[in-house]
Amino acid sequence: MAAFRQPGCYATPVAARVKLHPMIDPVLEARVRLAMVSGLGPTLTRRLEETIGSPLEICDATTTQLQRVKGISRKKADLIRRGLDEADIERELHMIQSQGVQLISFDDDHYPALLRHIVDPPSLLFVRGQLQRTDGLALAVVGSRKCTQYGREQADRMASLCAQAGLTIVSGGAIGIDTAAHEATLRVGGRTIVVLGCGLGQCYPPQNKELFGRVARGGGAVVSELPMTAPPIAENFPARNRIISGLSLGVLVVEASNRSGASITARLAAEEHHREVMAMPGRVDSPASMGCHRMIREGWATLVTSPADVLDCLGDAGQTLKVALDESPTEGAEADASPAPTNLQGDAARIFNAMTREAVGIDALCSATGLAVASVQAHLMQLQLSGLVERVPGNQVRRRQ
Repeated sequence: MAAFRQPGCYATPVAARVKLHPMIDPVLEARVRLAMVSGLGPTLTRRLEETIGSPLEICDATTTQLQRVKGISRKKADLIRRGLDEADIERELHMIQSQGVQLISFDDDHYPALLRHIVDPPSLLFVRGQLQRTDGLALAVVGSRKCTQYGREQADRMASLCAQAGLTIVSGGAIGIDTAAHEATLRVGGRTIVVLGCGLGQCYPPQNKELFGRVARGGGAVVSELPMTAPPIAENFPARNRIISGLSLGVLVVEASNRSGASITARLAAEEHHREVMAMPGRVDSPASMGCHRMIREGWATLVTSPADVLDCLGDAGQTLKVALDESPTEGAEADASPAPTNLQGDAARIFNAMTREAVGIDALCSATGLAVASVQAHLMQLQLSGLVERVPGNQVRRRQ
């Protein structure tokens, strides 16, 4: 049940669309109310649904009924009931509507496929911007807030090149490595997803407000599982980190000290989400890279120094994208600006013929050609390097003049 979709998002059958409050789907409104109850996370929410029933039935449940759920004491039941009764749902729904936020519940077909399969997936996502099918090819780029100039440069280099190879770059929107990764991706016209540890009605860190706006307007997404007014408190960030990992095929740690939150994200990705974890080496005497060096030394992170190394770690999807990366010009060389379109054959020709001078999204090209996302991304990179197509904001492409 996706709600409040904006142009360019997935098309939703008319019967499945949710109208704006007060005509909002009652079940979706109930999910929002449940999200507003402090301490009621996704695991407990699923237990409630298994024992009591739908979100509507949970919101109407008595304290006695709530106590029948495993793990809910009388005190906990009282807190849940009070939280449901005191939730300012009118204000929450008004903020969702007025700020153009989408709601994507776990049972929505458009819920991110990778995230769906982690141990404790969010029951509801608040999204500003767009989530797309191509986001199944995603790389998390994380690292220290207090990064060095070296770390910032490497985050910029790896994020920009991986985005150009067709990967969506996921990070947490924090200052330091996160910001460098988001900015680099936007600069090359790639897709990036910001996962916040607060509600979308807040902005943390405040200095990144303009960046988050550019992400949402440029076809990316700013995402949270928290209600709109939830503050950026410390306990929210471990849960935020699991979403970063859950949305991604792998996690790249650019620079992290031994106590960095990025190290926690990487450990979670490796041990609970079974994701590929990669780490970049730094100076042997740099405290800022000690966490990366430890991951590599202990054997649960792969040392990487280039986008090709990253793609090697990402299985079949990475290998498909690497075909285009391997055929790109070496640094300093110039790509042929105008090869004749008649030289195109096979899938590359099908993709090019499906394009015009009007910008088109990757999903539309997949539908028009019947090709998989990874294949379309790889061929588009070849066409881009050949000077036949260009990327435009919003993760769209078009023929060059």
